[in-house]
Amino acid sequence: MIVPRRGVNLTDLLASQAGDELTPHHLPEHPQAVREVIIITNVDDVLSVGPDSVVLLGEELALGGWVVSVALRYAWERHAVAVIVSEQVFSDSIIELARRFGVALLTASAAIDRAAVSLARELGALEAGVLSRLDALQSRVAKSASPQRALEALATEFGGAGVQLVVGGIELFGAGQPPADSIEVRRVLDAREADCELRAFVARGQQEFADQALARAAATIHSLLMAQELADIDAAAPLLSFAELADTPVVPSLEAESTTTFSRSEARSRDTASLTVVVLRVEGNDDLAASRLAPVVSQRWRTAFPKLPLARASGGWFAFVPHERGDAKLHRSLDSLLTGQPGRAGLAGQSGIPGGTGGAGRLGLAVGLASGSVDEKSALLRRAHLASRLARSGEVIDAENIGVPLLRRLLTREDARALAEVSYPDLLADPQADEIMRAVLAYLDAAGSGTSAALRLGVHRNTLQGRLRRAAELGVSLDRPELVLPVHLLLAAIVADGPEQNFPLHDQTDQEMESHE
Repeated sequence: MIVPRRGVNLTDLLASQAGDELTPHHLPEHPQAVREVIIITNVDDVLSVGPDSVVLLGEELALGGWVVSVALRYAWERHAVAVIVSEQVFSDSIIELARRFGVALLTASAAIDRAAVSLARELGALEAGVLSRLDALQSRVAKSASPQRALEALATEFGGAGVQLVVGGIELFGAGQPPADSIEVRRVLDAREADCELRAFVARGQQEFADQALARAAATIHSLLMAQELADIDAAAPLLSFAELADTPVVPSLEAESTTTFSRSEARSRDTASLTVVVLRVEGNDDLAASRLAPVVSQRWRTAFPKLPLARASGGWFAFVPHERGDAKLHRSLDSLLTGQPGRAGLAGQSGIPGGTGGAGRLGLAVGLASGSVDEKSALLRRAHLASRLARSGEVIDAENIGVPLLRRLLTREDARALAEVSYPDLLADPQADEIMRAVLAYLDAAGSGTSAALRLGVHRNTLQGRLRRAAELGVSLDRPELVLPVHLLLAAIVADGPEQNFPLHDQTDQEMESHE
């Protein structure tokens, strides 16, 4: 078996002792790696020139500029790195030809055969140094306690250059900063998982070493990822056991139907809730897609919800979150999970590459929530599952605010707008149509309480009343009980976001509102 040589950057080779007897006439801006030194003494030897080689022309061949021109062309065609000839004067056209071909052109003050021996000796010594450096780096990576630490070791070895671990196109871990005009080097962690790869953004000329370093580190980083997955499974074992005993729809499949019904008395107010169940689902319940995203989801969950286990299920995940975290903090944490950006609460430390340890790139997950007391865990899990089924990709739906998402299943926004153009043309033509429709929806959702509706919208009560009066002028009557439900259904389908919030503020009483006016 022929083992390919490691390769040494041309700049490093010329900086060695062998380079003292060489005069560069043209050096490419971004030199390549050198793996071989070849001396050509007759024309037939040209066929032995291979990629990444330094070609030295014997004195008897390199007589005249036209021979050097032909040698440069052969070197370019065979992806050689440099051409070296005995000391002579070149015309500007020869040097320009070397520049156009991207081949280094040098002359040797010593005999060509002596220069060839010197270069071959220095190439071997430098390759041994590269091998020793790679061995030391591999040892440091092997001692890393996590994938993040392993990437930091690689980035340090690359002089602070950027290194990423990317899964399914989403950055899972990152370290360092890409230098200006960097070259991207990629290495798949496992041939069976082509969408899980290491990426390095290094300075030109360093890509050969970076590729070898990533190849050395890939197996260790893959093992660290697998160890994290096993730890997550172990931590989630109690949740899986509970779900199995409760016969919930998330095990074994998030798509399984539930026949459980819920009475109004089962729902507890959010003020007294002590638990929120979170269900994360992949679009279409694609279990293969969920498996590919599992490392990213698990890492982001650990960042957003430290010490809270996340259980894997077919097509998604679920978890129990203590409600003491509060709605606002829960919202920020879920946003951090979906976007990969740290929330305002400072959940994740940034690495040098945008996205930090949580990774950059939005996850296309549908999220369902349900809150209640601890003794309702089974019912809450089912309700959160239902909410997740109604949520769109990247959307968070609370089981208590399931009306608008359910309406989207019954009446599309396009159909609703077409119907409104016939029933309420003046409303849609008004420049403030969106604000007016939101005001009507908030008023109906608040059961006719102007104070509560204004609070939901974050406007003064007089502003709300003005918008309601304008709605009446445009044909939207709220005085006829038989039209209230159709109006609400129609407008809720038109307004993309709807006035309902996934994390609603606690309603204040009319007296509290009056005290602020």
